[in-house]
Parts: sequence; structure tokens; C-alpha cells
Amino acid sequence: MKHGSDDMPVACCLTSAELREREATLLAQFRSAVIEKEELPDGYAFRVPGDRQLVALVAEMIAAERECCPFLTFELVAQPGMGPVVVRVTGPAGTKDFLKTVFCKPDADASI
Repeated sequence: MKHGSDDMPVACCLTSAELREREATLLAQFRSAVIEKEELPDGYAFRVPGDRQLVALVAEMIAAERECCPFLTFELVAQPGMGPVVVRVTGPAGTKDFLKTVFCKPDADASI
């Protein structure tokens, strides 16, 4: 279910300093928690362990990114039995390139 994200520019509204801070803290924690990444036509799906601490980290990351990157769509799937959590992050044209530079580990392949 999309709500007009195709009309929004693919751009983060954080200042350069704020983005560097986010990348060094919250996004670095998220990237280090990712155990698998799947490339999608319009973004990526990230799998992280399903323990309480990492679910809270994912929720915090989604809340923060929704404020500065309103073009992103987040889908969260928690597997049964405390299994992994999958975070799908998608958006309009150009989103995948944006995610590759901000959300993906710099040295990671498209599929782990």
C-alpha cells in the first residue's frame, strides 16, 4: 500500500553533519546487525536477528528515517518463534541507489 511516495524527491532532509552523525550511530548499528540483504526492484530487504534489542533498534531506525526520508516505505515482518526480522525498504525510482549508499555496508555484495 503506497501513499504517493512516487511524487516525493529521493533526498534526505538531514544536514551533512546530521547525516554523518546518523551514519556513525544508528545506521552503523543497523548495518552491523544485518545478517542477510536481498536486492529488490525498488529497494532492499534486510534480515536481522529477532531478539528484543534488535527489534527495538529496527523500530528506532524506522522512526528516525521516516522523519528525514519521507519517500521511503518500510515493511517489517517478524518471523514466528523469535525468528529473524525482515525490514523491506522501498521507494520511488532512485531509492535503491540512495539505499545502497546509506543503508548498505560499503563492502557488502548485493546478496549475502
